Amino acid sequence: MAKSSVRNWDTVATYVVTYPDDFGESAEDCVVQIGEDEDDGAWYLRTCNEAGESDDAPNGAYDSRDAAEAAAEALARSLDEADSADAETYLSSQLEDAAGEPTDDGEWCVYWASACAEDEGPRDRYATRGQADAAARLANQALAAAHPGPLLCAFETRELVSGEWERTVDK
Repeated sequence: MAKSSVRNWDTVATYVVTYPDDFGESAEDCVVQIGEDEDDGAWYLRTCNEAGESDDAPNGAYDSRDAAEAAAEALARSLDEADSADAETYLSSQLEDAAGEPTDDGEWCVYWASACAEDEGPRDRYATRGQADAAARLANQALAAAHPGPLLCAFETRELVSGEWERTVDK
């Protein structure tokens, strides 16, 4: 038989895969599952991402549930690209590392842009655009988590030009 005939799968391990995206790097949580072929009693592994696709598990069979679980845990460790953190935690820690510490005299900032003009203005300042971009992305993630749905405000990266905070333009 083969793992294609297994009908019931149990998740026994998780891992994170990373990939490039428009903002640099993204990640997603994946699982390793085990299942028993009811006809011959063999155990199989499969992997799934959040969309339920991408089986990277070998096709070989295991004689027992214990052997399949051990193989699933080993496979998850070998595929994990995020030191066992979930994807959200991994991405946040990457952004925190990229942002670093604000500085008092940085020429880049995280700017609060709002429909209420008197509320707008620079927040934390950073030495580089990359730091400010990472900090703005973190701030927007926190804003979206606290206020789901459409917003009339956001954090953006701006550069200090001739004493004014100007929107950044990609060149």
